[in-house]
Amino acid sequence: MGKKMAKPKKLMNKKAVPTKKRGKGSIRREEIMKVTANLFSQKSYHDVTMDQIAEEVGVAKGTIYLYFESKENLYLEILEHTHETIESMLEKEIAKDDPAPKKLKKVLRLLFEFYFQNRDVLRILTRDETRLIREHCDFTERWRHRRIKLYRKILEKGIKEGSFRPANTELMALIIFGLVGSVMSFYPTDKTAGEIAEEVFSMISEGIMTTHDESALGGRGL
Repeated sequence: MGKKMAKPKKLMNKKAVPTKKRGKGSIRREEIMKVTANLFSQKSYHDVTMDQIAEEVGVAKGTIYLYFESKENLYLEILEHTHETIESMLEKEIAKDDPAPKKLKKVLRLLFEFYFQNRDVLRILTRDETRLIREHCDFTERWRHRRIKLYRKILEKGIKEGSFRPANTELMALIIFGLVGSVMSFYPTDKTAGEIAEEVFSMISEGIMTTHDESALGGRGL
């Protein structure tokens, strides 16, 4: 397989260019990430080369290496930047003093709006090729746990308020996480992000049964 790849934390923390000021270096770095995200959305990770990236950006390959030490580093920084952007946005929403149902609906809307506006990254996440980079399996796990923790905060707040019925918040957070991911990845629709968020929220809040009669479940549940 060649030399062993760098660990995620080292990879993520190592910056080739200072980012204290939004100068030409920062702008060029973002440009490279944007162009490369488009390439990765069209081809698999292994089919994209640094030569192709340089050609698409319109610079010499050596220029790419001024900002990113490897293709792996560039790929993972695209994902890191995406996750950090959306999670920071969601955490600001969570911090607001809104009732839990309103908070959950707003979070769903923000998620759908963000990914619909960033379809290149959405296609990359749908393929989840971080699994192909074996040393970085914990990358997706780290962000998955962070998102599930966010959902649990909303659910626990709703239970305390009395707006949500008592439930296993860990299980429910996992269900919401899977539901949102599946809708974003596989649901073909012309609806707006707001409309989809309303539908998903209704399904979560109302469930699918029209009755709570035990006879509907054969008298003893499932």
